[in-house]
Amino acid sequence: MAMLSLSVADTGVCLAINDRDDLLKQCLAADLPVARSCRNGNCGRCDCRLESGEVVLRNGGKLSAPALIALCISHARSDLCIDQLPLTSIAQHWRCEGLNPTQLQLPAGRQTPPKYGDIVALLLTDAVLINSVTGIDGRIITLRDHCNEIEQHKRKRGGIGLLNIDREHSGDFALWRSNPHSQTLLWQGINQATGLAARAAYQRAGMPGSYQLRQLNPH
Repeated sequence: MAMLSLSVADTGVCLAINDRDDLLKQCLAADLPVARSCRNGNCGRCDCRLESGEVVLRNGGKLSAPALIALCISHARSDLCIDQLPLTSIAQHWRCEGLNPTQLQLPAGRQTPPKYGDIVALLLTDAVLINSVTGIDGRIITLRDHCNEIEQHKRKRGGIGLLNIDREHSGDFALWRSNPHSQTLLWQGINQATGLAARAAYQRAGMPGSYQLRQLNPH
């Protein structure tokens, strides 16, 4: 069994993989929430663009980059690079309005709010701050720690992202935002799953710039 690598161009993720198991199985074993359904290469949910390398399919066929591959029926025959992972639903997140340094308001509509005691990440334009929920009253969320940045966003009429995260979220990845003339470090010292969830939440909120997840100390 050969030991190879799978890298994801838009995140900096790099996995050690083998040539025996299909790529979907190995991504799921690494706790990457990859979208999937049929596992027969038909539904298209785990399709991605192969940027470099070669795979052999379950039926014996071979594909070399550039090519569209289904992770569930593809086995590595070399080191691989794909453009991005097709992720399934991310951790629960909300787009809130800041009321004061300890309170946020959920948008109107039916949605499940966070729970008392939840650890949350506040996704701001230039930083990510960790806090926890100490109260829920209708659409009003009360946070444990005073956060002056909420007032700043309120004055700018900017929304604040709120992302549920695990208590154990530390790791060796960092999330960056890039603009044509600058790069901003938003969050560092997080694990891969938390970084991917935050990156997806920023993108879905339509925040400006592009977002990259990078490993701090790649092996």
